[in-house]
Amino acid sequence: MKKIIFFIAVFSSITLTAQVQEAKDVSYAVIEKAPTYPGCDNGDKECFQAKLQEAITKNFNSKITSSLLSKQQVVVQFTITTDGDFTDVKVKALNDDIKEEVVRIFSLLPKVTPGTMKGESKAVTYTLPLIVEPAKKKISNTLIAPSQPQNN
Repeated sequence: MKKIIFFIAVFSSITLTAQVQEAKDVSYAVIEKAPTYPGCDNGDKECFQAKLQEAITKNFNSKITSSLLSKQQVVVQFTITTDGDFTDVKVKALNDDIKEEVVRIFSLLPKVTPGTMKGESKAVTYTLPLIVEPAKKKISNTLIAPSQPQNN
C-alpha cells in the first residue's frame, strides 16, 4: 500500500511541476504583443504569419512531395522562446519525410523579437496548419518531329 501511495505522490508532484512549467508559455491567440518576425512592425500578427508562410514555402523541398497521391494536412506546433528562438517543433503528418522537412525548415528560421504579456517577455506556443500538395510533374515542351514517310 505504501508503494502505491508513494507512486501517486511522486506522479502528482511531476504533474503539478509540468502544469507550472506550461503556465509560463502563452498561446499566440492571447498574447498581448505577438512575436515580431524580422521585417515586420512590432507585434504585427498578420505580418508574422505571412513571413512565416513565405519562409516555409521558400525553403520547402518540393521533391519530397512527388510521391504523394493527394494533398495532406500537416500540423506544426512550436514554441517561440523568450530569446526569440523557434523550439519544441512537433509535426503531425502522415509522411515521415514531410515531418523531417518541416523540422529542418524551422531550424533555419531567424530569431524573432519575443512576444510580451504585461510588458514581460513570454514564451509563446503556436499551432500552424499547413496543406502540402503533390509536386506537379513537369511536362516537357520539346516538340517531337513526325516520322518521315517511307518510300516503298
